[in-house]
Amino acid sequence: MTNSSTKESKTGLQALVFGASGITGWAITNSALTYPTSSTFSRVVGLTSRPLSLETSGFPTDSRLQLYSGLDLSQDAETIRKYLRKIENVERITHVYFAAYVHRGWGDEGSEERIKENVDFIVNAVTAVEAVCPNLQFWTFPTGGKWYGFEFGKKVSRITPLKESAPRVPAPYGDHIFYYPQVDTLTKLSEGKSWNFADIRPDAIVGFVPNHNPMNIAEPLALYASLWKSLSPSKQIPFPGTMYSYTHLQSNISSDQLGRFHIYASLHPELTAGKAFNIADVDEGLSWATVWPGIVAYFGLEGMGPVEKDVGSGELWVKGKQGEWEQWTRGNGLRMEVLEKTCWEFMTVVTGEYSTFDRNFDISEARRIGFKESVDHVKGYHIAFDRMRAAKIIP
Repeated sequence: MTNSSTKESKTGLQALVFGASGITGWAITNSALTYPTSSTFSRVVGLTSRPLSLETSGFPTDSRLQLYSGLDLSQDAETIRKYLRKIENVERITHVYFAAYVHRGWGDEGSEERIKENVDFIVNAVTAVEAVCPNLQFWTFPTGGKWYGFEFGKKVSRITPLKESAPRVPAPYGDHIFYYPQVDTLTKLSEGKSWNFADIRPDAIVGFVPNHNPMNIAEPLALYASLWKSLSPSKQIPFPGTMYSYTHLQSNISSDQLGRFHIYASLHPELTAGKAFNIADVDEGLSWATVWPGIVAYFGLEGMGPVEKDVGSGELWVKGKQGEWEQWTRGNGLRMEVLEKTCWEFMTVVTGEYSTFDRNFDISEARRIGFKESVDHVKGYHIAFDRMRAAKIIP
């Protein structure tokens, strides 16, 4: 356990975040310290599988924050219960934010194993939490664009802007979407209980993580731009995807906006229990064409449209410089192997085949329940880049 204070508050709401080092969990943990006020939660407990210290976490210094590492949700519920019992005053936890996830590719690749593992995570976690947290009030669960079959591209028909009421993707593609059995499982587990849950649906997330994460679009884009600035003779940096993806609409979201909405939903159970909510930075869909120049302006570059028709042109350019990676990393004083550990495939997916169709969200349900927050999407990237720079991920 990493604890920034031995003093424990005995009053107020207390948050438990599964997957606190991931792209969603980090954002929720960070937001819980300040949103909606700096005293809403008397304690915030973050759980991670890999070791994470407060010093390397990127979280602000706060006496209410505790981090516990070494959690393995693939273990049985009894083992997880024993792990949770090690948390001081765990019985005072009132709100759980579940952001743990097993990534095993996209589409139908390894879907059977992916479904079983991720459903098991939910069952094991809920069973263990119920045994040790008698004051549990609410649980948030993140789904997202996969709910609408984005990973199957144009093979799945959809009407945009996408609404939460859209029917589930039918077989055969819907059979590979693990969010469906996860939410069905949560629904059954919460029946007749004193707690309930909300399904929170973002699209691709723009944020910071202290360790590398395969679902963070900001990191590969930041490193692509950083490399380009150092290794290309031109200040004009092409969009790393295709013209189709450059012009289609999307609703990618800044992680701070996502973290705040998870908390908002959990604090208004009378409006959110058992419901799903799309969430994005702004109400209208955006295209890469409208935000790409602003994103790369952070690096002193001029954003231009794609110059190649092939999917993955940006990834190919980066990997074509692989012989210079180590020297570039050392020369800029960055974490070792930062380029090797970055998920370049995700950049290709989000800026390529994942975006050859409109995938913009309708977020009127989030607005209807009173969530008024909006974020300048480009500024959200710049905030993430600032955090990466402080963590020595980019120069």
